[in-house]
Order: sequence, then structure tokens, then C-alpha cells
Amino acid sequence: MWTSLGNGADRLVRMVAYLGLFLFPALIFCTLYEVIARYGFNAPTIWAFDITFMVHGMLFMLTGAYALQTNSHVRIDVLSSRLPTRVQHAANLISYTFLFLPGIWIFGEAAVRRAHSAYITDEVELVSAWGPFVWPFFVALALGLVVLWLQAFVENIRHIVGVFTGHALLPPDTD
Repeated sequence: MWTSLGNGADRLVRMVAYLGLFLFPALIFCTLYEVIARYGFNAPTIWAFDITFMVHGMLFMLTGAYALQTNSHVRIDVLSSRLPTRVQHAANLISYTFLFLPGIWIFGEAAVRRAHSAYITDEVELVSAWGPFVWPFFVALALGLVVLWLQAFVENIRHIVGVFTGHALLPPDTD
């Protein structure tokens, strides 16, 4: 049962990361268009800053869980790398259980509520001359945080296994 849950979560995280991957061309296109319009034709757009701001935020949030899954995030492990493997897993288990999971839960719940509110009220960006709808940004933020919480939960279970066995359950496509 655990393996299928872990594998399902790993697949979901990869799918959401691929969704974020498709935002890269949009980010590049908008930035390139704005630079060419502004400096080549002296005709800046009113929408490019808002789009690049939102797409960059969406990209960051949608790929955070994948970075956690593949252990690609920035980590300062000068001390912890010198500890025995079981102690490393225990330290990670404690920090995930008491710090990371509750924090991401609180932010994720707030983001889901904010996305729902923005969608229901057709909220627009108020400090923008263009005034785009903000619900797509908040939906991506909420989705990224929910998937990050799910991945952190899976990592937490892997650390529980690591405390008892000395090694962790790895995602299916890692060595």
C-alpha cells in the first residue's frame, strides 16, 4: 500500500513539474517580446511585467515539489552529512514533522482559500495598469503548495523507514 501511495505521489509531482516546464516558453516569449518592443520600437507593453511576474511565480511554485523529490534544493549539510545515516533520517523526520509539514499546510490552506476567493470575485491585480485576473496565479500557487506538502509527507515516510532500516525508500526513477 505504501509503495503505491508513494509512487502515485511521485507521478503527480512529476506531472505538476511538467506543467511548470511548459511555462518556460511563455516566460521567455513575454520577456523577449517586451525587450524587443521597448528597446527596438520604443513601445513598451502594459502587460509584460504582470505576465512575467505571475508566470515566474507559478513556475517556481509548481516545480518546488519536484526539487524536493529529486533532492535538488539548496541544502547546507556541513554538520548533518557527518552524522550516521539513521541520525540524519531522524533529524529530517523531526524537522519535516514539526516544522516543514505544518508550515506548508498553513500556507497551502491560505493559498487555496485565496485562489477560491480570487476566482469567485473575479479579482484583478490592483497595482497594474493592465489589471489581469489573478486567480490563475493563485491557483498555481495553491497547487504547488498542496503538491509540495504531499511530497514532504512522502519524504517524511521515507525518513521513518530510514530511521528503522538505515536507508530510505527512494523514488522509482532514482538510484
